[in-house]
This record gives sequence, structure tokens and C-alpha cells, in this order.
Amino acid sequence: MTTYTKQQIEDLAGNALSQACAYIQDQLKVKTGDLAGLFLTGEPQDTIESILRDYIRREIEFKELPTD
Repeated sequence: MTTYTKQQIEDLAGNALSQACAYIQDQLKVKTGDLAGLFLTGEPQDTIESILRDYIRREIEFKELPTD
């Protein structure tokens, strides 16, 4: 069983949001992340990262369930 710290989960969520933004910007051929920085600051960022943290915790729990 692998244990993840609160900080590791927070980092995973933050990195997931950054990766999602980078993917969208790449697909749209956006040259800067300025709009993402403005759009995803404060409450929007907190909300999305909170959802991602919950998702990460559920994945960890699901991964640890017995398979038989």
C-alpha cells in the first residue's frame, strides 16, 4: 500500500490543472498562458483543484481495494 501525503495530492492536482491548460493551449495554438493565469486564479482555481484532489483520493482508495 502506497501512502500519499497531503502535499503530494495537492501537487498532483495543481499539475493536472496546469497540464490541462497546456494541452488546451497547445491544441488551440495559443502562444501564452496569460488568459489561463487570469481566468484560473483564486476561486476558479481553488474549485477545480479541490475537485481534482477529491478525484485523486478516490483513485487512491479504489486502487487499494482488494480485487478478489
